[in-house]
Amino acid sequence: MSPTKQYGTVLFSLGMAAFWGSDLIGSTALAQAAENLENSLVPSPRPLLQAQNRPSQPGRDRFPQPVPPPEIPEPIPVIPLPSEPSAEPLPAPIDGGTDMTIAIAKIDVIGSSILGPEIQTITSRLEGQRVSLNQLQTAVSEITELYLDRGYLTSRAELRPQNVENGVVEIHVLEGGIESIVVEGTETLNPDYIRSRVALGTRSPLNVNDLENQLRLLLSDPMLANVRPTLKPGSGNQSILTVEVEEAELSQILFSFDNYSPPLVGSERLGISGQFLNPTGLGDALFASYYRTTTGGSRVFNAGYRVPLNPMHGTLQIEAQGTRDTITQPPFDALNISGSSQQYAVSYRQPIARSLETELALSLGFTYRSGETFIFDQPLPSGDNRTSVFTFGQDYLSRDPQGAWSLRSQFSFGTGLFNATQNSGGAPDGQFFSWLGQAQRLQVLDENQLLIARFDLQLSPDGLLPSERFVIGGGQSVRGYRQNARSGDNGFRLSVEDRITLIENRPGAQRLVVAPFVDMGSVWNASGNSSSTPGQPFLIGAGFGALWEPFENFNLRVDYGYPISQLSDRGNNIQDDGLYFSLDYRFEF
Repeated sequence: MSPTKQYGTVLFSLGMAAFWGSDLIGSTALAQAAENLENSLVPSPRPLLQAQNRPSQPGRDRFPQPVPPPEIPEPIPVIPLPSEPSAEPLPAPIDGGTDMTIAIAKIDVIGSSILGPEIQTITSRLEGQRVSLNQLQTAVSEITELYLDRGYLTSRAELRPQNVENGVVEIHVLEGGIESIVVEGTETLNPDYIRSRVALGTRSPLNVNDLENQLRLLLSDPMLANVRPTLKPGSGNQSILTVEVEEAELSQILFSFDNYSPPLVGSERLGISGQFLNPTGLGDALFASYYRTTTGGSRVFNAGYRVPLNPMHGTLQIEAQGTRDTITQPPFDALNISGSSQQYAVSYRQPIARSLETELALSLGFTYRSGETFIFDQPLPSGDNRTSVFTFGQDYLSRDPQGAWSLRSQFSFGTGLFNATQNSGGAPDGQFFSWLGQAQRLQVLDENQLLIARFDLQLSPDGLLPSERFVIGGGQSVRGYRQNARSGDNGFRLSVEDRITLIENRPGAQRLVVAPFVDMGSVWNASGNSSSTPGQPFLIGAGFGALWEPFENFNLRVDYGYPISQLSDRGNNIQDDGLYFSLDYRFEF
């Protein structure tokens, strides 16, 4: 169970006094802030080693597994190819000399499994005519060229010596294939991991374009630093493919410091996260993280394991998370409210179409959450909550020379399994349905300018527990407002950021990027929710950020957002002033 759920239960148990400021609280300022207390306690643990120093957006990135980043493809060296078929003239295949003409009734093309209509176009011109051997050889060369033009560079056609009977001439096609795949250079990675993925691009007849695309996909694998392929002649019309690989650094540790945590438990937090690739040689990964706010109000530990199950990179992931939160912000700390929660998740993601340009994948997941809330170190009877949620996700990635599209969708079904929380009277509980969609576009404006636009939308007909709500506000959401300033059963967020490179990154040099932005979002509750939509649900902010990489693997980001719509419950944290920072250093070994 998430801290939001826990503290929401506490406030409900304290009744109207906690929300509107009774003698128990005795403070107008406290009463105003208490209205949004549960919104401020949605946890925001950050996933491992995320690029651009951008942690996950709390309450948004609830997809069970990561997808490939929507990076813009860069040129990758192509595979060295074997020499083309010999251009030396073949001996005259039919006795009588090359000037002799033959009455051809039909041309049989033997050994061809593809390109039937195109080959028929070539041969049909000669059928029913008297043609010379030179004309036949020209047709054979055209068929060979047809294969070469389509990427079948190890295939060729030939006209063999034969006796022409009843005007039937045979042209033989030797379609090339891969005899064997030899993997070299592996140290800890199982060679079958490489071999099975390369084999996806070696279907017979061998198309070198398909093979090159598969090798480029392999080169994008985080397990590998380099891939060097070589094609050599094998037996007959077969080839031997040798793939020499260089394994990447298998361990990474990320140290971070940011103010992406809710102020009630401490806005500044320290974190360490790490991952160890390929511990068993199967291309799997172990990952773990620990985050703690500087006030000690929030402590989050997360660990998991992910393993690929097939060459199309279908992956099984299991994950566990433990959280301990305590309100440390005065005067809320006088309530002595704390909570603990546990989360266990299992998911499977399977790409069903995967290439350099596009990827389409489906995923299934199950998450169980449980937690307990304490006040003055005593558990609340109503503070024990559980959810059992099934998810069905779809994601699509498309890259092009001008940028990339990333689309994601997830349906969540809250069930009653494992004694999930059930409430009456319209109060949110563990039985619900919701849909979360995300769309992102990366657009290259020029070599030093990248535009990033993102839109998130959540819809639900049911009242949701705080852990499932859509939240806005903070350095990872609508900048200009505190972390998780508003939450609701439904909501949207739109962000547009223009990244302009002032100093280009070169080996041993720094990189500096400025990023003006506009963020906006709104939330609203389902009609059946007994809780009303929070006041001032629409937020919009604008400002600019700076991303600085003074040296490799060290990143600093600072953002300032001006709140165009002012909140009546604005606090005095630097998040309320629209200032956010994030600093991290990645160590690889």
